[in-house]
Amino acid sequence: FFEKGDISKFMQEKAAQKQCWDVIVLDPPKLAPSVSGLDRASRKYHSFNRDAIALINQDEGGLLLTCTCSAAMTQKNGGQYFLEVVQKAATSAGRSITLLQTSGAAPCHTQSPASYPAGAYLTAALFYVAPTTMTLVKNEDKTKLT
Repeated sequence: FFEKGDISKFMQEKAAQKQCWDVIVLDPPKLAPSVSGLDRASRKYHSFNRDAIALINQDEGGLLLTCTCSAAMTQKNGGQYFLEVVQKAATSAGRSITLLQTSGAAPCHTQSPASYPAGAYLTAALFYVAPTTMTLVKNEDKTKLT
């Protein structure tokens, strides 16, 4: 479903209600219009992603597609900064994540890295969020963790 409103408040309410999802798409507006706003934006991206990761199904795990359209986030640390922020958010949420894929702008979004590197500002990262619970399953004479 789609919900319009304050995303932070929404995620906190759903966590308090013990609701969870298998897939969450997190695509906030530009939070770092320039490098000078990067620290504040990083804190926002961290809290958004932490709260979203916490809402992923704890028993089965699920997927998080998280995005940024802020060049400062996308380009810092050789393009790794945004992914580092998401990893720290997962740690804060007490969850393990695995990066499945990253992508940038669609082919119709032309860019010239040589003449205008700031044009490469879109990043989408797809993560698998692991379950938090481990179940002991007996299968004939073999015991395994799933």
